[in-house]
Amino acid sequence: MTSQALNDLPDPTTIPTAGFLPRLGAALIDLVVLFPLSYGVYYFMVWQPSLVGLIAMWIINFLYKPVLEARLGFTVGKWLLRLRVVDRGTNLRIDFNQSLIRFLPWAISAFTTLFVYIRLAQSAGIQDVTDIYDYNKYMSEFPLSQNFLVSLGNSFPIFSAVWLITDPWHRALHDRWAQTFVVRDVIRE
Repeated sequence: MTSQALNDLPDPTTIPTAGFLPRLGAALIDLVVLFPLSYGVYYFMVWQPSLVGLIAMWIINFLYKPVLEARLGFTVGKWLLRLRVVDRGTNLRIDFNQSLIRFLPWAISAFTTLFVYIRLAQSAGIQDVTDIYDYNKYMSEFPLSQNFLVSLGNSFPIFSAVWLITDPWHRALHDRWAQTFVVRDVIRE
């Protein structure tokens, strides 16, 4: 899937692909948009322990990127920075399958995190956590937070994004897999 012939791709100077910094900016905006969900995870871990609430926050967070990109072609961060995700062959909005393939690095990270959260919620000492300081201390001592495979799973989105730097079309690994581009939206007058 990733072995695409360079002859099959358009000239990189003819398509307005978004580089690393605009995409990083969009990702940071999306983190701000998703902050209430992150707070919800913390709320259901510390103040009102609830595995159901925790999983509900995780599911909403999990669906944000693939659903918006499939339905609209962008997330809130991409929309604010006038970026959109398009199919490599048609330059049209991607389908849901492509959005799921693009989301694969984050899915690996999300499932890894969910596994750690479930194990954390089931651990004996979590009942003694009362504030953010106790939570951070507890997490630093929790065995899974220092596990190599957990760290590797959580680093997969970064690994995928590094491909942006060397690709002439500014494609991350997940763009190559899904056969997509992230383009700058041309203002139509």
